Amino acid sequence: MTSHRANGVVLYSLAALLLIGGGLWFFRTAPDFGPDPRLAVWRAAVLRVVPDLASQINSATMVVGAAAPSSERLDGLDSGAYTLMVACAGDPVGRIRIRLSATGTDSGRAVPCAEEPKPVTLTVALADSFVMLVSAETAGRPAVFRWRLTLSRIP
Repeated sequence: MTSHRANGVVLYSLAALLLIGGGLWFFRTAPDFGPDPRLAVWRAAVLRVVPDLASQINSATMVVGAAAPSSERLDGLDSGAYTLMVACAGDPVGRIRIRLSATGTDSGRAVPCAEEPKPVTLTVALADSFVMLVSAETAGRPAVFRWRLTLSRIP
């Protein structure tokens, strides 16, 4: 075997090893593209602390994160006092900010996220519509947010 041929064999062998090593590294460090397995656990947690009631006006459960803010609007409500109960399950470093104003001047209320969420209850006075803007402050991480609106019982 000539020295040029031996150099070629060594060069191609090293290139093949580099390609195989790079492929293994790429596939071992690639991020998971499927849904976060914690979302199902967090969804069950918020449903446990803010369950559906027969007397509720409306409720929703949503996955929030890096996406744009979501909004909810209910029209045709009777004027009066309503109870809004909210909870957020997710990484403890995040929070959800809810604004109950259509004008955008309301700075909102921060609802902390936790693995075991605690419900936050607000009393809201409504004239004829309910507007809520939900924004995630979770550094791009997913979280599960749940809200429920019921008519307040006046003693």
